[in-house]
Amino acid sequence: MGLKHRGILRIAYVRLGLNDNRLTQSLNFYRDRFGMLESMRDSERAYLRCWHETFQYNLVLEQTAENQLIEIGFHVRDEEGLDHLTNKIEVAGIQVEQSAANEPLNGMGRSISFTIPGGQRLRLFADMAQSGYVTGFESPDWVTPRELRGTAAPMFLNHVGLTSADPGATIDFLSDVLGFGLSEKIVSEDGKRLSGLMFRMCRDVGGQELAIFPGEDGHLHHIAFTKEDPNDILVIGQYLREDGINIDSYGPTKQSYGNTFSLHFFDNFGIRLELCCGGRNIDAHPESEPVIWDESELSKALSYYDADVNPGFLDHSL
Repeated sequence: MGLKHRGILRIAYVRLGLNDNRLTQSLNFYRDRFGMLESMRDSERAYLRCWHETFQYNLVLEQTAENQLIEIGFHVRDEEGLDHLTNKIEVAGIQVEQSAANEPLNGMGRSISFTIPGGQRLRLFADMAQSGYVTGFESPDWVTPRELRGTAAPMFLNHVGLTSADPGATIDFLSDVLGFGLSEKIVSEDGKRLSGLMFRMCRDVGGQELAIFPGEDGHLHHIAFTKEDPNDILVIGQYLREDGINIDSYGPTKQSYGNTFSLHFFDNFGIRLELCCGGRNIDAHPESEPVIWDESELSKALSYYDADVNPGFLDHSL
């Protein structure tokens, strides 16, 4: 009998509020230049997905008065798991808001939302409509669709980076209440946790669905997407620069913290994005031990090839 992975299964989507009339600029970036597929649209939002994704959306764009991270969505195994987590969150003293199916987002079953200690909003749900692979399920060509070639064309939503004034409290909540594992952490000289990589999935580019960084509560550090290999990312970096997109200071690099090859850059709203590949193969076994980075090794952790830490890299971007 196989192991049944209970609770949260995967990171599903990021929902952004942007001061963008009719979402013209954001769709121009994420759909036309970054290379995501528009799944559907309603009166308030545009729903986009990565080309290798079977579910309807990985990114939801919504017109708002101010640019903001609205929420991050996580897929739970079943309704029983959703009820179980609801109870655990309420016992922890966190207020839970219940939403009916298709509220507030289309294509989603009933859900709950709540604010974690770091100030960000999470939404958990058990059902989401599937669109299927754009390549089809039968004898597919696992090749970037022709219409997306020449763009970043991300394969999957990989993880989201958040900032927290008390990373330790946020890490504890994610671990103790929501059941996340801790794959890696950065600690200060006195042992205080400064950052943590939290995971629920075991996969090729593994080890994190949420990355917690020190900083102001309630903010977004970055959104990361999966690419196939370093060569792919290097070529995409040239496309991005040719298109006038601002590359973050480290450039393409081996990021030892998480063991990925990564490229960080910014959309036209100043939101930091990441393309990554590689990563640690993480086993969700309860006896798994996290990798520990000392604060004195921060430069090596963030970029293996750089001797100095770029302090601006730790700033939130939204």
